[in-house]
Amino acid sequence: MVHLIEFVSRCEHDTLRFGCQLAGHLSSGDIVALKGVLGSGKSVLARGIMRGLGVSGAIPSPSFIMVANYKGRLPINHIDLYRMEAPEDIETIGLEDAIFSEAISIIEWADKIEYLLPARTIRVSISPCKDIDMRLITIESLDANVKSRLTSLAIDILREKVDANSRC
Repeated sequence: MVHLIEFVSRCEHDTLRFGCQLAGHLSSGDIVALKGVLGSGKSVLARGIMRGLGVSGAIPSPSFIMVANYKGRLPINHIDLYRMEAPEDIETIGLEDAIFSEAISIIEWADKIEYLLPARTIRVSISPCKDIDMRLITIESLDANVKSRLTSLAIDILREKVDANSRC
């Protein structure tokens, strides 16, 4: 798997903004698999994606219910597998129905169900850096259509950076 995008987030606001930018490149049925250690920013990125998809109001982490549904420009399933203890839990909560729907599925702790995710999944890893507020966000996918959309995302991020620098 080739890393398509690496983005350094310097603060929580950067992570939220990156999520909003990613949302602009998502399509119906997309699966965004978030991976990272506890406190790395998965929920922050998920919130940014949902804001970018038009969700307003409070967006709590669905840790205790595992799946929360939202309406934005597209329907969204926010899935948090932190408390999932065994693969059998997938059937109990109807996870496959949620993931393989026309909704955009944002999955925190997706490494717990990696075996279930199709090639078209957008895999996002968030790693803390030496600076306590910084994060390295990497995005990858095996699907050619997804790769094309992620390349557009990378171009948008570069344009924004160039525009910001030219204003200095």
